[in-house]
Amino acid sequence: MSPGLTRIEVQEGRRLTPQQIFAATAARETSLSRLLMTYITTGLIFMLLPGTFLGVWNLFTISSRRAPNSIPAAWVQAHGHAQIFGWIGMFILGIGFYSIPKLRRLNGFALPAAWTSWVLWTSGVTLRWLAGVYQWHWRALLPLSAALELAAFLIFFRSVSGHRLEGAGKKKLDAWVLVVITGALGLMLALLANLGAALFLALCGAAPELSAEIDQRILALQTWGFLAPFVWGFSARWLPVFLGLRPVRTRALLAAVAVNSAGVLASLAGRTAASAILLAAGILTAVCALRLFEAPERPAKTEGVHASYPIFVRMA
Repeated sequence: MSPGLTRIEVQEGRRLTPQQIFAATAARETSLSRLLMTYITTGLIFMLLPGTFLGVWNLFTISSRRAPNSIPAAWVQAHGHAQIFGWIGMFILGIGFYSIPKLRRLNGFALPAAWTSWVLWTSGVTLRWLAGVYQWHWRALLPLSAALELAAFLIFFRSVSGHRLEGAGKKKLDAWVLVVITGALGLMLALLANLGAALFLALCGAAPELSAEIDQRILALQTWGFLAPFVWGFSARWLPVFLGLRPVRTRALLAAVAVNSAGVLASLAGRTAASAILLAAGILTAVCALRLFEAPERPAKTEGVHASYPIFVRMA
């Protein structure tokens, strides 16, 4: 950054008055808020329609026929994909675009990249659901949907991690950032596995459905490979703030991620018993690292509201 210039002025390439800097900042915040609300709203639509609606329909079909195998596996897998990637994945992308550059004080990214990612991700999840439920041109739609989702994630990953920290030099990353990066890598592996499975089905499959064994392994990668690290990472960042918990044990948190990753690898290798043990050990280690069941520290008595109280107490 040039000396004496703010980040907004560097981006504009000229000096601005304080009023112009404020207006530019306010306009960008408004655009980011609109972007976040679009991601959240789209995720809720996926949760309610292809996610919850299809899930309830499947349950009614099973109960009416009294047979768990009475519905096609492609329907169940389309429902699961819409739930994991349609609304949870959409939430992760939207919140990531909005918050990660701010939390890490990264240089701003181009907003068109975030909107492009939204279009690609929404199209990919929608096509995957249509291919699984209606099986219309599924040999073409399955690989296309997987490729669109992977492209959307690569845009997201490039946008939130492709800039240097402001004046950070070789500053060490926080533990929660490392955990979130692990979750992002797990999401990329899940998307690559999804693309590989889609290509395999398009070339060799008789229907747009995976075998139970392969489906279980991909589910383990999706659930524990990226959902769990994302939850642990953002919990480490925000739970001490909102709940007034004790400081996170960073080494234990990183150990939990390592054990959890070993459990995911064991699941992919078909070692079900070892995977279950490692995943359970990772959960217990993460709970200890986050100190969820420990009493908060009692703050020293000071005038007014102490800064270590939970944020909702300080805002009351």
